[in-house]
Amino acid sequence: MGAISEQRRFPRYPCMGAVEILQSGKRYGWGRVSDISLGGCFIETDHPLPSSTEAQLRLTIANVLLEICAKAVFATPLVGMGMEFKAVPQEQENKLSQIIEKVTATEPSPALPLQQAERPQPNSATVRITREAAPDILAKIINRVSEKGVVTKQEILDIVKTRE
Repeated sequence: MGAISEQRRFPRYPCMGAVEILQSGKRYGWGRVSDISLGGCFIETDHPLPSSTEAQLRLTIANVLLEICAKAVFATPLVGMGMEFKAVPQEQENKLSQIIEKVTATEPSPALPLQQAERPQPNSATVRITREAAPDILAKIINRVSEKGVVTKQEILDIVKTRE
C-alpha cells in the first residue's frame, strides 16, 4: 500500500460506531466511526477538524463507551478525519482493548466462510425522490439530525418511503 499504511503502528479494524466530538467541553459535532486501532480511529463526518486539532471523543462501539483525547492527523472535507489517540488512561485503554476484541470477534474466520444466504446483502433498491417531495424529505432528515445528532441510512430510507 501507500505511505499511510507504512506509517501506521497498529492494525486497523473495521467497525461501526457513533462518536460525539467535543472541544473545550462543548459539542463540536457528531460522526460515525468506521475503523479503529490501539492508536486511533477514522471518523466519517461532514465537518472534520483541521489537522493537528485536538478534541475529546466519546465513542460508542460494540456497546462500549470510550472517552478519549485525540488529535486530527488528516482531514478530508465532507468525508472525515483520521484521529490519533493521545495519552490513554489505563481504564480507557482497557475499554479500547475490549472494543477491539469485540469487533475482531465478529469477523468471520477465513476457515469458516459465510454461506451465501448468511452474507449481508446490499440494499439494491433504487429510491427515487421527486423534485416536489425533496424539500419535505430534507426537512424531516434535518429535524431527525437536530433531535438525535445523527441519522442512520435506514432512518433516511424510512423517511423517503413514507413519502411514496
